[in-house]
Amino acid sequence: MLLVDDYLTGVVFWAYMQVTKRSWMAAGIGFVVAVLAFLAWSHRAQAPVVTPPGSALDLNLASSTESASTPTTVTVEPVTQPVVRPFPINPADTIASWSFAGTDTGNATLTAQANADIAKLTGLIGKGQYDEYDLYNGIANDYGALGNGKEAYQYYNRSIAIHPNKGLAYSNLGHLMDGLGAYHTAADAYAKAVAVEPTVAEYRVDQLTFLTRQFPKDTALVTAAFAGATARLGQNASIYSLEAQWLTGQGRYADAVTAWKTVKTLSPGSDSTAIDAEIARLQAKL
Repeated sequence: MLLVDDYLTGVVFWAYMQVTKRSWMAAGIGFVVAVLAFLAWSHRAQAPVVTPPGSALDLNLASSTESASTPTTVTVEPVTQPVVRPFPINPADTIASWSFAGTDTGNATLTAQANADIAKLTGLIGKGQYDEYDLYNGIANDYGALGNGKEAYQYYNRSIAIHPNKGLAYSNLGHLMDGLGAYHTAADAYAKAVAVEPTVAEYRVDQLTFLTRQFPKDTALVTAAFAGATARLGQNASIYSLEAQWLTGQGRYADAVTAWKTVKTLSPGSDSTAIDAEIARLQAKL
């Protein structure tokens, strides 16, 4: 599990690994999709302090013109916690069970590490050392690894409440809902991630990998997602490789060949043997 000192990098690396594990290529293709990684940033927040009347600090704050017998009390208003509104479950979905086989399920060592990480990250909440958005994300990731979907969902929602315009928690929530079989809710979460941070390639890859796997026949939905990614990212080899795979699955071999040729053009210096073989295979079908 992640050490706290490496936590900020770890949260992003976890999401990257999820994309890597779920990325797929057409049969016989060894092309590796490059996914951009990025580091989360933190905003430090100081816990409220209330100075008790009559304390040494309180007496030092008293005005020189006031009598020492009438100390001045300085009170800092407590920080208002953000309102947590659960990300809506799509009406088309029914979550039969919030428990599932997580990556740590059944492994005593990994389970112990996840529980220890949850305890450590929970202990950092309210200390101001890290952005609580990242802490809640990390706790949710641990619960997801344990297969505890309900707790993971709740902690992703807490993270979203802090920074609703950051995409990581939405994308992670998409992974969770995919694992729970709530595919329409997952699609909504991925769509939200790219809506709030439209130029982050990782979230686009997350979304397109999911849509082309779970909704490959929804041509309008998938086509719009690819168009949106290209409009924001320009010509991106990762996006075109996913599109080539999807087009092949739809039997659109000529379009798939065009997409693979674009991938090859965007990957100068890379070994294109696998791509050339796939192009030849598809051209034989025309």
